[in-house]
Amino acid sequence: MLEKKHQQTFVQTEQNLFFAQIVNFLKQLYVLIKPGVISLVIFTALCAMLLAPSDKSLFIKGVALILIAMGASGSAILNMWFDRIIDSKMDRTKFRPIPSGNISANTALGIGLIFSFFSVVALFFFANIKASILLAFTILYYSVFYTMYLKHRTAQNIVIGGLAGALPPVIAWISISGDQIFYPLILCLIIFLWTPPHSWALAIFRNQDYSDADIPMYPVKYGIKKTLVMMNIYTFAMIISVNLLFFTGLASWFFLITANILNGYFTLKLYKLNYSSNLKKDSIKLFGFSIVYLFSIFLFGEYSICHLPFPLLKAISSV
Repeated sequence: MLEKKHQQTFVQTEQNLFFAQIVNFLKQLYVLIKPGVISLVIFTALCAMLLAPSDKSLFIKGVALILIAMGASGSAILNMWFDRIIDSKMDRTKFRPIPSGNISANTALGIGLIFSFFSVVALFFFANIKASILLAFTILYYSVFYTMYLKHRTAQNIVIGGLAGALPPVIAWISISGDQIFYPLILCLIIFLWTPPHSWALAIFRNQDYSDADIPMYPVKYGIKKTLVMMNIYTFAMIISVNLLFFTGLASWFFLITANILNGYFTLKLYKLNYSSNLKKDSIKLFGFSIVYLFSIFLFGEYSICHLPFPLLKAISSV
């Protein structure tokens, strides 16, 4: 009787250990897919998908969105696999799942490849070949071209590589619609121009980290002063691209007012950074607000456009 009780206790302990390992693996996988980046991908893709003129069912739209998120997750995992040695040298990244040893490099590589391959193939069957090809291009562009080549060879790495993060709205749009492609291209342009000031704010904050890892981020290669000049230029271009939503007839006065309040606050944060006596403090503040800024621009844009007729879109569609 006592022996049977010991066996039951042993089995229970083994089961608890197994479930604990599963939970820990899922936690590490969650970190591995870069949840902050993926949430941005999902949100911007969802905004584009909700606006796209389409007769596709809600099920197809939902599956397409999940597959786009899966593809982005796969590329993020591959990015971490390629960067595992660099990540071990940086304070910001040394506790990531691969350099910390919580997930093996081979396991991460396998998951990244499976996610990437499955999402591309499945999007072909559930959506169309154009969306599938563009998703494949985005995955390869980010996980291979940016991670293996651009990141280590040019200070413009984040500018050129930023295209990968700007494409999800376009992929989402063409996965369910072939009409009025002009609108998602503006969304793509906004994200593309937002990426440099957003990323360089973090690069200023983590300047020594990038220097130690021999990554030629703009502040490392050209210094803070020149980086701030470039951030000012891209911010100005970003503000123009945001206002395009109104001046092309896509968004309302409500969007114009709210967007430019956000633009003004973004500019104020950048101005403070330009004349800052505490670069670390002001750069991380700008970095944090830039995330809120982009989500808000898409949110207000979504609300504004969903409550307006589209004069320009109607004109384009009638041609």
